[in-house]
Amino acid sequence: MREIRLYTKQSLESGNKVELEAEVAHHLVKVLRARVGDNITLFTGTGLDWQCCVSEVHKRSVTLSVGGASNPNTESPLKTHLGLCLSKGDRFDWAIQKATEAGVATITPLYSDRVDVKLPADRIPKRIAHWQQIVRSACEQCGRAIVPQIFDPTPLSNWAQEQVSEAKLFLHHRESAMLPVTRPTSIALLVGPEGGLSETDRGYASDAGFIGVKLGPRVLRTETAPLVALSILGARWGDMGQS
Repeated sequence: MREIRLYTKQSLESGNKVELEAEVAHHLVKVLRARVGDNITLFTGTGLDWQCCVSEVHKRSVTLSVGGASNPNTESPLKTHLGLCLSKGDRFDWAIQKATEAGVATITPLYSDRVDVKLPADRIPKRIAHWQQIVRSACEQCGRAIVPQIFDPTPLSNWAQEQVSEAKLFLHHRESAMLPVTRPTSIALLVGPEGGLSETDRGYASDAGFIGVKLGPRVLRTETAPLVALSILGARWGDMGQS
């Protein structure tokens, strides 16, 4: 049976038993076809993997025996805060899923000049919950035990001014600046919407200390750029390419 990793909101303690949330239990039994005696890895998003065993399966509940905990050591030493401009359709969903797999630490959805997506205040909690589910599922798949935090959508100008990372970068295909020589431990990475960052938004970023960089000779889509950028940064200053 393949390795199963699942996120749970339940409190875990070695030697105890835990009854999974209904949605997680349904996925474990009905989709993953787990049975009594199967070994499962649970994580709560705080950095530890818990080795568990399915002890009881009922029609509407699943109980696991909780074993020992371990640190999977899957977090990048480079702490990246991704400021990603909102986009239509499932592009934003895809981007944050792949960013999670690439090791991003924090994500903030941004409004900018060229963002057509406007979320009413009463819809934001539901949208945040949707995005959180996406990054949790990505963590289940890629082996991370710390779930990236997603903040409420905010104007790009405000976000840029609030960043205190050692390195602050924004992507633009017409920029030619080199990446910093000194290895940072934290990066604020700004990625624009469809059509790229406007001159006004680039000005906001520059005024806040951001440096414009390009990823190569080709223009990337807004959902592709974060993954490529995080991969380059991870290979240069993080843990990508390491065994």
